[in-house]
Amino acid sequence: PIALFLWERASVFEAAHALCVDGGVIVMALQTTALDLATVALEWLGDHASLLGADPDRLLVAGGGLAAQAALHARDEGWPPLARQLLFGPERSGWPPAGASLAGAAPATVVDAPEYASRLRDAGVAVEELAPAEPLRFDWLRAAHLQT
Repeated sequence: PIALFLWERASVFEAAHALCVDGGVIVMALQTTALDLATVALEWLGDHASLLGADPDRLLVAGGGLAAQAALHARDEGWPPLARQLLFGPERSGWPPAGASLAGAAPATVVDAPEYASRLRDAGVAVEELAPAEPLRFDWLRAAHLQT
């Protein structure tokens, strides 16, 4: 699997490291708040996953509200196809707006965002909810979702 981890905080690199080590995922981390940069990075990763030694059919996006926005952009553009969204409290960043359609979004694992998880479920998206945990760990991901 390969992931784009988007976060506005410097802790994106610590979280990306945990996702890589615990989850067995190749990770590209980007500290940004810019949707255009995030979507270019996600599209690039979709185009180049194989060159990085990853399976492009097991691409995920991780992070908060920006990751949720990037996932919907991928859905709207039809590229890249996402295997999963791994979202941490996206609603705390003001995402998603009340009128945003969530139908057709990639399956999601949602941490600490019950309202967003509920909206995704209402839109027919498969959702798994997790409680926030310290320290940030992803060992559950190895067995659960992206390994074949």
